[in-house]
Amino acid sequence: MSEKALPALSAAEQALMDLIWKNQPATVAGLLDLVNAKREEPITRNTLQTQLSRLEAKGWVTRGGEGRALEYSAVVKEKKGRVGLLKDLKKRVFGGSALSMMRCLVEEGGISKSEIAELRKLLDEQGKGGRQ
Repeated sequence: MSEKALPALSAAEQALMDLIWKNQPATVAGLLDLVNAKREEPITRNTLQTQLSRLEAKGWVTRGGEGRALEYSAVVKEKKGRVGLLKDLKKRVFGGSALSMMRCLVEEGGISKSEIAELRKLLDEQGKGGRQ
């Protein structure tokens, strides 16, 4: 796949990508079981197939196998995919500001004390010429 940014994902597509990353190659039947495991109202096989077709058209997944034994695998590695999604979120929601995004997370209370400690460590490493 080229370095071109992948199209953004809907919330349902993102949830499906999470399952694919963790269970690839994943069959339609296996994904349907995983998707419906925590749902009060299960989705249909056709709905799942539509979501998978959209992910394939957007370049996020590739399809292999035949008939009911179709298997889907991620085209992009999980970390790279999440980084791209995060950059898009930062741009669309926070005007491109990482500080605004982090401020929102911290002030909203969505970061645990252990996550704050890890974040401090990462920031310290960055300040000392660590990963750029």
